[in-house]
Amino acid sequence: MSNNTTTAEGSFPITAAQLSGNFCETLFYGMYLVTCTFCAHTLLITGTGRDERWLRLHEIRWMMAIVALALFAICTFDTAIGLLHNFHAFVRSTNPEKEFLNIADWINIARSVNQTIAMILGDFVLIYRCWIVYGRRWLVVTPSLILYLGNLAMAAKLIEVEANPNTLRAISLNSSQIRPWWLAFFAITAAQNTLTTSILIWRIWRVERESERFMNQSGSVMVHQPRHLRKVIRVIAESGAAYTTCVFVTFIVSATHSDALYPTSDMTLIATGIAFNVILVRSSARRDHQFTMFDQNDRTTILEAPPPSTGSATLRGSLNFHRHSKSQDVELMGIKSEHKTDGRLSHDIVYPAGIKVTTDVVRS
Repeated sequence: MSNNTTTAEGSFPITAAQLSGNFCETLFYGMYLVTCTFCAHTLLITGTGRDERWLRLHEIRWMMAIVALALFAICTFDTAIGLLHNFHAFVRSTNPEKEFLNIADWINIARSVNQTIAMILGDFVLIYRCWIVYGRRWLVVTPSLILYLGNLAMAAKLIEVEANPNTLRAISLNSSQIRPWWLAFFAITAAQNTLTTSILIWRIWRVERESERFMNQSGSVMVHQPRHLRKVIRVIAESGAAYTTCVFVTFIVSATHSDALYPTSDMTLIATGIAFNVILVRSSARRDHQFTMFDQNDRTTILEAPPPSTGSATLRGSLNFHRHSKSQDVELMGIKSEHKTDGRLSHDIVYPAGIKVTTDVVRS
């Protein structure tokens, strides 16, 4: 074996690493398939009970559907060729270690491609959702985009090194030729996910806090307090933290030159699909509309004061969520308008994320 291969073979040889990695990947893949069923239901079906129906073609969120399908194909393909690799090594080959250390083998290269593409797709969707929630403000997601482009460069270099004929053949992912690029790839991914998830949660939390603060300043007691934003925050935080933890652990394992890199990276690949599905299921189009848009025809009354016959002013706060017929994205506004109808002076204030508060003052 080449001296370039620096692994802890005595404690955890590559054969054991590949077997345990395949076991962990298939275990995670079973959990992933469960989330896929809920994901498909969210993407393709709407309504509940007797009103449940298939979405029409123009109603489907095609970008999310394509990404979900791509992740499913990648996770399934990687699990299958992982089993094939073990079959070749332990059944057909007389030297399993030599089979696994052939870095130029198409299975080794294909699995590295699967790993990078799956994580790049997951990162893209996370940045896209953050961009949408912030009203398509490029400045907000610029740091995340810079890290994302750096990750693309690391992924391209990693695949180039593995496929390069000048690269030593009998090496593992922990070799001095490959490990630096893996370290950089996982480090940038962890940093980018932590940053993007944090600013995304910060935005949602501020939207909820601002709406509650305005309603409290009106001098009335809130009857109903919206909870769906807190659920969205919890789902994003938990899914993002679980995925980022997997990435960070993989980075640490790679930095220690351990062949445990194989099982941890296999689990991270499937965790990418699980995190995507969980966030998508809990952040359906209906939830996005409730959070990001306002609709004058769909009004949920939050506060209602005494009737106008008492001679006092009536304050009515309501959250209006508007569903635009052509867009499912966020339309963030900051509009204040005033109009008079039948002796009633109304002030409409639209806060970030499309939360619109209408205050009517009825003059006797």
